[in-house]
Amino acid sequence: MAEEQEPTEEAAGGGGGKKLILIIIGALLLVGISVGATIFILGGNQAEEEVVEVEAEPEKGDPEYIELKSFTVNLDPQDPVGFLQVTIHVLAYNSDVADDLEQHNPLIRNNLTLLFGQQKSADLRSAEGKTSLQQKVHESIQQVIEKYGSGSEVDSIYFSDFVMQ
Repeated sequence: MAEEQEPTEEAAGGGGGKKLILIIIGALLLVGISVGATIFILGGNQAEEEVVEVEAEPEKGDPEYIELKSFTVNLDPQDPVGFLQVTIHVLAYNSDVADDLEQHNPLIRNNLTLLFGQQKSADLRSAEGKTSLQQKVHESIQQVIEKYGSGSEVDSIYFSDFVMQ
């Protein structure tokens, strides 16, 4: 009988070791699966959020320069310079701006003519004065587009001709 009990203990001891190894492997598999599922779920949400953010940003198209015909205005009679002649180019990356400039051309030209007529030649002789005028022109055009047009963005304003006499 003693001989019969010894093989049973060896079999039980060997089987217990195998069970322990199987339990450890099973636990590692469960941890691995849960970590993988968590990464998959969290990674999937980030990808969706990134897509939403990309869609929210407006796409920039090709640059388009739109010329506004030359403006000629009389300056203040007390100004030593008699008149100002300016040609403007508008830079936009959205084709809607060109349509807005064409559609609202009379209003834009009116506003800019009034703006140019208020300028002093002494201020316009300096680079700072011309830069300030560019900013005012940009704001004036942008206001018309936002109020009456598509609301698209005017990128920059350039003076291609600037003559004072």
